[in-house]
Amino acid sequence: MEYEKRRAKLASKLLKEEIDSILITSLPNLKYFFNYGGASFERFCAGLISVKERSTAIVLPKLDEGKAASTSVDGVFTWTDSEGYELALEEALKSIGGKSKVFGCEDWITLYQMEEVRQVRAKAKFQSISQEISGLRLTKSEEEVNALKNSAAKLAKGYETIPRIFKVGMSETEAAFEIRRTLAKCGVTEVDFCGVQSGPNSAIPHSLTSARKFSAGDMIVVDITSADESGYFADFTRTFCVGKSTEEQRKVYEAVKEAQSIGVKASRPGVPAKSIDKEVRTAIQSAGYGEFFIHRTGHGLGLEVHEAPWINDSNSMKLKPGMIFTVEPGVYLPSKFGVRIEDNVVVTESGCENLTRLTHELVEV
Repeated sequence: MEYEKRRAKLASKLLKEEIDSILITSLPNLKYFFNYGGASFERFCAGLISVKERSTAIVLPKLDEGKAASTSVDGVFTWTDSEGYELALEEALKSIGGKSKVFGCEDWITLYQMEEVRQVRAKAKFQSISQEISGLRLTKSEEEVNALKNSAAKLAKGYETIPRIFKVGMSETEAAFEIRRTLAKCGVTEVDFCGVQSGPNSAIPHSLTSARKFSAGDMIVVDITSADESGYFADFTRTFCVGKSTEEQRKVYEAVKEAQSIGVKASRPGVPAKSIDKEVRTAIQSAGYGEFFIHRTGHGLGLEVHEAPWINDSNSMKLKPGMIFTVEPGVYLPSKFGVRIEDNVVVTESGCENLTRLTHELVEV
């Protein structure tokens, strides 16, 4: 990955702003700009970039120093619990150009982190640069696309084992545990979400996996987001049926499958994101289930499970090659069952490539 070029692009976007230094604190952006991964939890950790000089530094706890071995940065400054972070941060700021007063930072910087900086720069000011960062991460390089393809292939391999895992009497939590074990064997190193929702629970998108046991006739929605060592997330959802499905279940499933296919086919360069949502929503409405499609059609993927572009009814942004996002319509009949089918697509020069190499047919287990 070309970390130095990414930092240079971000700094060049901010030259006309009254920003001295860039302060990066979130794990996805520490990975994106510095190739640094791994949570420091409550301990102070930040990446610094001088806007004019382009010099860089990372401040992190001494116990995390080993994780910085492959980091793309000019200087690594560590601190121990007994020492505190102040001296390390002061030295890091000096190393990138001295008297930083205005910091460009992400919207999700915490009050705690801002106060930590103010311990060293009492009059520090903070200005949001999330829009500029999002703009850089919006379209993926060939290397990033390949990283996500690899994660998608490993997740697909795990999904293929699911019909052999599910059994009548198994609980949702037991099934989720077995799925995670399988994913680890497939090369997955991080599972951000593994939702298993059965029967009436499948009509509650993102409901917590519970102790409910599978019964014959249950629809089961399985939503998994996972990454390999690259840190790039794939995000698939498939719906299964325990035993023979009913006519109503098949009717809803076919409506969702058709709408999902329409959404994938509509994903091409120059198309506004909201038009994909409209086409998918129109298909669901035409099938008679419009009121039961209660979320957006999709979201972007990358170092985060949810990032731009947002595939909803208000996003006028036109798609460009290199954008990666989900297409995941669903229909949820309260107290009965739900169906969702989710693929990951990357926009190409002429259309899109579907990265989810799984069947779209209803699998009865």
